[in-house]
Amino acid sequence: MQQHDARNSHEVARSHPIRIHRSSSSLVRSLTSLIVAPVRNGLGLRAAVGFRPNRTIIKIVGRVVDAGILWDRGGTFADNCFRFGPETYLDPGNEAGRYLNHSCEPNAGIRKNRNQLFLFAARAISRGDEIAIDYSTILGDDDIWTMTCQCGGRSCRGTIRRFGTLPLDLKRDYVRRGLVPKYILATLRRNVSP
Repeated sequence: MQQHDARNSHEVARSHPIRIHRSSSSLVRSLTSLIVAPVRNGLGLRAAVGFRPNRTIIKIVGRVVDAGILWDRGGTFADNCFRFGPETYLDPGNEAGRYLNHSCEPNAGIRKNRNQLFLFAARAISRGDEIAIDYSTILGDDDIWTMTCQCGGRSCRGTIRRFGTLPLDLKRDYVRRGLVPKYILATLRRNVSP
């Protein structure tokens, strides 16, 4: 898989701070390339434009926190954080990353490049589609977080767990497609190379 450098402006969808629009039916937040809007299980990210496979969608912004802070605060705070390194997590605060939902049939993934996290299209995404990752791809073998899955996909696993617990064929497929950041692979006890 070819790595795309987020500095190439023609390959990166421009993103801006979330703008809040009030309508009579709901609160909708929009960016240039994404909309935070109602989805199947609350609020989520929808594509405001189409994305080709491997295209960077947005940079996941926030503050990096130590794992100890994650454990101390727990709850929704911990649920919204992204694994960032061996002992660190990225808290997206109220930025777009907070609204990135899970699917057992993801159309996007997370890449780490130059110490920054980027959301990228794992396959073609059409305007209006919900953008979702498989949370298991950002959970190392030393993470214990789990969640009941409500994705509704045909291949729904029912429970979201760390990457190492996935079936071997699925792990190999995700690795082949570049959906698992290297820092997550480094936590595995066994090699899952395709």
